[in-house]
Amino acid sequence: MLTAKNCKANTAVQYFTEDYERGQTRWFGKGASALGLKGEIDRGSFEQICYGRSPDGSKYLGTKGDPEKRRAGTDFTFSAPKSVSLTALVGGDTRLEVAHRRAVEKTLALIEERYAQTRITKDKKVAEVKTSNLVIAQFDHIESRELDPHLHTHALVMNLTQAESGKWYANDNDLIFQNKKHLGTIYQTYLAAEVERLGYEIEPRPHGMFEIKGYQREQLVEFSKRRMQILAQCPANST
Repeated sequence: MLTAKNCKANTAVQYFTEDYERGQTRWFGKGASALGLKGEIDRGSFEQICYGRSPDGSKYLGTKGDPEKRRAGTDFTFSAPKSVSLTALVGGDTRLEVAHRRAVEKTLALIEERYAQTRITKDKKVAEVKTSNLVIAQFDHIESRELDPHLHTHALVMNLTQAESGKWYANDNDLIFQNKKHLGTIYQTYLAAEVERLGYEIEPRPHGMFEIKGYQREQLVEFSKRRMQILAQCPANST
């Protein structure tokens, strides 16, 4: 499953830099590489990027805007099927965690290639310009808010992208939002292929989703308390 929401700078810094251990974070994208960002994410450079500055804080990139109102980025959250979470986090098959991360990064690469763009004004005319580069901060989580096993990755697509001229602009995320459902299906397809490659059988589910074969519905529901709470408040989402 793939969900998305915009984040302000102060919210992103506070939420994404608490209680992380080594190996749970990483930079991704051609834009990140252009800024010298790779490997583990450190709070300092992450905070500067959230506020639209260069990693060392020496200059602004893109549009400045009000730091308290500026969109730092968009949190695209990739959630593995419950059976994958249980098999990986309770059953101890850490290969599935790697499979999840591979599926996420394959999907992010596709997002970067197809949908990275910005708006550039020239001669008083605004044009959508494809850039094919993004700055993405990834954060792995293994629990839901209700502390159920829940393997998921927050991929924070930062509000920055670089034009061919070398200048940095705000990232226009409209196309990503428009194709969110399709991209969620693509992630599930990539993950299903990885899971099958590891020797598991899968069972298709509605809306392009799947589960590892052998789990009963009652078992999956038992470890999905957060989802059950949401469905109880919004019954229409259960169909």
